[in-house]
Amino acid sequence: MGTRYVLLTECLQNDLFLNRDCRLFLPDAGVRSMVLGKGSFDKDMGTRSRRNLTPEELAAGPLGLFLEETIGRRRQKSDCAVLDVINIRDWHVSDDAYDIERRSYGSHCERGTWGAAYFEGLEHYLDPGGAPITEHARFFEEGSVRIHHVHADSLFDFRPRSEYIGAGQRKFQKSALEIVLDVILQGSNEDIERMRELLRADGRPRALFDLAHEVDDDENVRCNDRIYVAVIGVYTEIKVKTLLTALRTLYNIPNLAVSDTLTASATLERHLSGLDFAAKVLGVEVIHGVNDLVRFLGGSGDVVDESNVVTSDDFARYQSYFKDQQNVLAYETQRLQEYTILTEQRSRDVYETVKRSNKFLLAWGAAFLTATLALSIASAIWPDSVSWKLPAITAGVSLAQFVGAFFTQPAADLQRNLTNLAAFRMILESHSLKTAFARFHLTTPQMLRELRSDREATSAKRQIDALERELAVIQALDRADFESLRDLGFRAEPAGEVVGTATENGSAAAPASDEAASP
Repeated sequence: MGTRYVLLTECLQNDLFLNRDCRLFLPDAGVRSMVLGKGSFDKDMGTRSRRNLTPEELAAGPLGLFLEETIGRRRQKSDCAVLDVINIRDWHVSDDAYDIERRSYGSHCERGTWGAAYFEGLEHYLDPGGAPITEHARFFEEGSVRIHHVHADSLFDFRPRSEYIGAGQRKFQKSALEIVLDVILQGSNEDIERMRELLRADGRPRALFDLAHEVDDDENVRCNDRIYVAVIGVYTEIKVKTLLTALRTLYNIPNLAVSDTLTASATLERHLSGLDFAAKVLGVEVIHGVNDLVRFLGGSGDVVDESNVVTSDDFARYQSYFKDQQNVLAYETQRLQEYTILTEQRSRDVYETVKRSNKFLLAWGAAFLTATLALSIASAIWPDSVSWKLPAITAGVSLAQFVGAFFTQPAADLQRNLTNLAAFRMILESHSLKTAFARFHLTTPQMLRELRSDREATSAKRQIDALERELAVIQALDRADFESLRDLGFRAEPAGEVVGTATENGSAAAPASDEAASP
């Protein structure tokens, strides 16, 4: 039983790495991490439409070193493990399908343009045959490496090009990528030899169409070799994620890996989300650095001092951050829900109790007042018969005292309790908003990790400063809301004065007393 190694590259093209005029170009941070590495990390990318990266800078970066170890060395050797490289290339021509994509992402990777060509400075690895930019690249074979090219025109690499999709078709035919993989992953050694002969004659994946169907339709297992498949390229959370999902769905590949160093996205957060999905949902191995990925693909993997080349953190570290973040968020969410339910129920119970008692006082006060007025009239008409009953009914309480005890005070209590309930709900909502901002700023991977350098400490301080400014804005909104309540005649204090007073830097001090914070 032998071993087969497959490397899939996703969109290593000029428009995505070097062309600032393309809306899909990778930001400077992604290029520095994936292409330049530590040696040229501080390089000024400039503001011109095209980034100028020298051959020396590319050769010393993570991507250049990796391609040299996996493709460059194998081209010089025929006695090492064979590597099949499949370059997936975004390749558009003017048609309805491209018009739809262009409206969403802008013009990109159009056939015949510099932007659609392979990464300038690394094209001798990706397309050693040197096809003109107006033509499809062709199959190339030398030493122990075989290089295939798939020209896709949609987000989904396993979808055939639009010109091969019939108008009434309900199921797609095999795409160029599926054709190549069917033979490499399922074909026998004899099938591989037939593949090489067919591609030498034509050079395009469609030359394998009949062979791929023959291999795929055969119920017998033609290949018992171990399979190792690795994916690099951009964008991690879109193109790479979609490719990995299709690979996991269509093929039984026990050893499927993606690089966290040689993939990139528009932001670190999106890059990590793509890797997190690949690891947790798809069960894809995430490999860090250059050496381990070279070894995964059958190379020696001992040529790079990664401490002087690789700038990105190991995804395994971020996995622990995700776990820490989830623990913090889960705890905060649970406690906030319990707190809200508990306090809202208690405040509602208090409000209902005060409401019922005051209604009772109002009802009995009205009854007593009615009786007192009736007896007063009767006393005036028949002074001898009922005059003794009036003091008994009123218990010697004056009319002003009577009205205050049974009407004015209950009405004020109801109004004050209603105001307290409204203020309490506003405080809870303000607290929820502050908690949301605090969770957003304080549970990021950068904040949860150990601060090991001045740069990391400065970044963490910026997060804290931003949080303090946002909390100060929320406190100002709280004061404005409570000012509006006071303008309406309600006696209410701002949330900052009820649950704590904002300090100069935006943090909150403890409340003056428990009574001030009670509903």
